[in-house]
Amino acid sequence: MKKQLSDYNAYTLADLINDEAFILWVLQPDETTNTYWQNIQKAYPTLNPSIVSAREIVLSMRFETDSLSAPEQQQLWQNIAAKTVLVKKTGKIIPMWYRYAAAAVVVGILCCIGILYSVNQKVNIETPYGELKNITLPDGSIVTLNANSNIKYDKNWDKDEIREVWISGEAFLKVNHLHKTGKIQKHERFIVHTGAVNVEVLGTSFNVNDRRGRTEVALLDGKISLGLNADAAKQLILAPGDIAEYANGKLIKKPINVVEYASWKDGKLYFRNVPMAKIFDYFEDIYGYKVVVDDPKILEKRLSGALSAKNRDVLFKAIGLTLNISITPKEDSRELVVTSK
Repeated sequence: MKKQLSDYNAYTLADLINDEAFILWVLQPDETTNTYWQNIQKAYPTLNPSIVSAREIVLSMRFETDSLSAPEQQQLWQNIAAKTVLVKKTGKIIPMWYRYAAAAVVVGILCCIGILYSVNQKVNIETPYGELKNITLPDGSIVTLNANSNIKYDKNWDKDEIREVWISGEAFLKVNHLHKTGKIQKHERFIVHTGAVNVEVLGTSFNVNDRRGRTEVALLDGKISLGLNADAAKQLILAPGDIAEYANGKLIKKPINVVEYASWKDGKLYFRNVPMAKIFDYFEDIYGYKVVVDDPKILEKRLSGALSAKNRDVLFKAIGLTLNISITPKEDSRELVVTSK
């Protein structure tokens, strides 16, 4: 709730810096707050020099808004307001130098907090249904994030620490190879955390898929080792052409055509005698539709071939023509209606 105009009669620079309404006006002005503070300046012209100085102090810390989201900014101000009391309303007159010193302390606290947020902040990237995104990590590694997927990593990577990312959904990674010779250093290690599996690499290209309680890791080139969160001692080594699958508490390895497996990043889908039930699961994960079939036998049909996935409607039509079925997306109900022709 905003204060009455009379509350600002004895306001000082320190009071303004500690006033949440003033800070929000400076950082996020709108028509209402502009009118409110214009009235204050008209009512108390002697307060104008302090308002100008306080604005400069708050705006000098504007760099924080580039790295903090709106909820984070609000929480930050709330924390500061809860822990910082500059002036207590008593009958004593507090020397002006003390008030300015207190204001300087607050500015220092804000700067330190802003720096800590900037250094320790995590990057969190999500892709919507039907969209891919290419991401360059701090070390130059490239990640292609599939639709309906998420990646998290530290904004700043310490040169003396392990490179780590957290992935849910599906992603293709091409890791920057840092190790050259000798013993592997800590910063040369690269670990992907996905589901219950940890994937460690030095420099390689591989695909991770973590959906529906099943985690798959397919290796194109290089070498990776897989371990479980629950049993880090057990390691599974993959060679190019291997895929590791974790489901129901078991981690197994088998050969696969990984080029076709990871072709989604290039806008292509390869199917080799794949049941439509599994393909429809993929469509639900990628496009966000609930599949509804008029005949359960459609789920038993199998599909083989290479199809372009760059256009969703063209993809649905191609599959429909191949299997003599109709695939119709219903936007209002977010259903994919599949019927026999």
